[in-house]
Amino acid sequence: MTKVFLNYRVTDQPYAAVLLDRALSERFGSDAVFLASKSIPPGADWEVRMFEAVEQCAALLVVMGANWLGARRSDGSRRLEDPDDFVRRELLTASALDKVVVPVRFDCARVPKEEFPSGLTWLAELQDAEVRFRTAKDDIDRLANRLAKEVEGLPEPRLHPSDTNAFTVSGNKNNVVQAGRIDVARDFHAGPSYGRGRRNS
Repeated sequence: MTKVFLNYRVTDQPYAAVLLDRALSERFGSDAVFLASKSIPPGADWEVRMFEAVEQCAALLVVMGANWLGARRSDGSRRLEDPDDFVRRELLTASALDKVVVPVRFDCARVPKEEFPSGLTWLAELQDAEVRFRTAKDDIDRLANRLAKEVEGLPEPRLHPSDTNAFTVSGNKNNVVQAGRIDVARDFHAGPSYGRGRRNS
């Protein structure tokens, strides 16, 4: 069952939504994270499936990029002001169902309350999260940790091997040792020997 729903606009930050989906799916399992392009099977009524997922989720993440607020229709009006806009409808549905809603800003400033469209000003009052280009992995890890604490049913985030201090060393006869700490006496050289050590005669 969907636990985390990703609310995003294709013309704003679609790759940010994919990045979140990939990272959170690795932590919590793919079935726990709803991304429309991934989670709706071919031939399904996508609108029905979309709002079923909003109803089933425990938390909705609002993917906000630089164009989130300013995306406009062909007539110049803001898409978030359109009653038929799916991003707006998903947000209002989640609010009506008292879901946890978390704005996730991708390298953009917070939107002032007075700039939100009518009906969405409540978003300005929510605790948000920020994902920055240079610290994206750490930022998403922190978000995952917060979700694990707040969203019922999500497992504790798994620690990736790359997050540990362990490392491997290959020795004679292809013996491999993995440890968090290795004490080495005297000289130590890691990597290929360039003019050092034994040479073939």
